[in-house]
Formats: sequence, C-alpha cells, structure tokens
Amino acid sequence: MPIVRGSSMMSLGTWKARSTRYQRFLNLSNVFLLIVSTILLFSAGILINFYHLTKLDFWSWYFYACPMCMLALGLYTFAVSVYGFLISSQESRGFISMIAIFLGIAFFVQIFSVFTAFELRNRIQRDIIPRSNMDKNMRLFNVDDTITENWNQMQSNLRCCGGQHYEVGYNDWTTIMDGDVPDSCCHDVSEGCGRGKIQQGQENQNREMGIWKDGCLEILHQKLKLEVVPMLLVYSGVGVLLAVVELITVVLACAYVAQINRRRRRDELFSRAATANDEEYLPSLTSKQETNF
Repeated sequence: MPIVRGSSMMSLGTWKARSTRYQRFLNLSNVFLLIVSTILLFSAGILINFYHLTKLDFWSWYFYACPMCMLALGLYTFAVSVYGFLISSQESRGFISMIAIFLGIAFFVQIFSVFTAFELRNRIQRDIIPRSNMDKNMRLFNVDDTITENWNQMQSNLRCCGGQHYEVGYNDWTTIMDGDVPDSCCHDVSEGCGRGKIQQGQENQNREMGIWKDGCLEILHQKLKLEVVPMLLVYSGVGVLLAVVELITVVLACAYVAQINRRRRRDELFSRAATANDEEYLPSLTSKQETNF
C-alpha cells in the first residue's frame, strides 16, 4: 500500500492554513471580548456608584440585577479573553474546548443581561415610583446598616433629603425619625445636625434650614430618564452583538477541535500505512536474499 507523498504534504499545508485562520479569528475575538469587557466594567461602575442603581432595588429588582449582571459579565469575559490569549498558540483540544464552554455560558448570561436592561428601561420610563416600597425601605433606616448607608450616600452625593417631591422631600422623614432628618441631609454634615430640622422648617415656613430639601428619587428619576435610558439602549445593542460574537466563537472553536481530531486520525492512518509497507518490504527482501544464496 504505497503512500503518495504529494497528497500528504498538500493535506498538511491545507491544515496549517485552516488552523492559522481559526487561530487568527480566535485572537480577534479575544481582542474584541477584552475591549467590550473593559467597557462593561466601566459602565457598571458608573451605574452603581454615580447613578446609585443598586440602592433602588426597592423600586424594582431590575435596578439591582442589570448593573450586577454587567459587572459579573465584564469580569467573566475579561478572564475568558485573557485565557484565550494564553492558549491561542497551542493546538490543545482540551484548552480550546474550554473556550467553547466558557463562551457558551457567557452567551446565555449575556442574553439574560440584555433582557434585564430592557426591563429596567421600561421601569424607568414609567412615571410611577412605588411609594409603599419606598416607605418600607426608609423605615429600615437606622435598623439595617446597608439601607442606612445607602440613604446616607444618596443624600450626600445627590444633595437631596427624603424620597419624593421637590422642596419638601425631607418631610418623608417626619413619621420615621420623629421630626428629625438624617445627618446626611445637612449642608455641613456633623453629628446631630439633623435633629429638629422638620419642626424648624415648619416654624420658619421652609426657609433656610441648613438641609437639602429635594427628594432623592425625584432627582434620580430625571437623571435616569435623560442619561441612563440612552445608555441602556446602547448597551442592549452592544450586548446583542457581543452575544453573536460569542456564539460564532463557540462554533468556530468546536470546528477547530474537530479539525485537530481529523488531522490526528489522518496522521495515525499514515503512520499505520507506513508501518505496513515496511513490514511488507522487509519479508520480500529477506526472501530474495535467501533465494540468491
């Protein structure tokens, strides 16, 4: 069974060209994933720290789910892209298969993240802020440390006091703190600066009280509608594109693994054929030498 050397070399050359194309696409995909993951981390940080979305989970669960999904996906995708760079020069079926598994998981999580972004956008565009949920959350002030810190941060950073309404938002603390407001409502924050401010405002007919007066949710709602809603639309488009790239990368990674398997099987067949030819050649040579003798 003779071996055609030309055909085997042609197959090897074709395999090398195809494997190079697969590796090139995987590297491009890793670059894209690395850039997008960095953008996701930056965007999630803005939504959490500047727009305080995770502190508004009493409004809707999506206020917490959307930025946290973005943050988790950013960290996960960044790690996967770094892993992809590390194994890009290797032709290991196991390592490449792990890329397909990792990005397959990221694909489904990305679809869920885009869904949360759409739902959050719908919640923001509605002009209904759940008053009862807000009151329940505010009543946990000085009871739950996390909620206390959330309100203190919002009131200090946004220069607001209370929940809803302009100019009289601080009145939301009336029944909760018995005429006081949190110290974070004060222009100059100091311990005990918020005591008796509501009564003082009633006596002075809401004139200068040394505290912020606008409700935090009134300020945030306007910021969310004007600034966050466009950001969520852009993220939804980028998220769909990212999901498509992840899916294509999964398919090509699987194709690359299948190609490596085919080449290894072909190499085994060639090695067996070469061994068989040697075994056929050696007995015939031996028999000729015996005959000549």
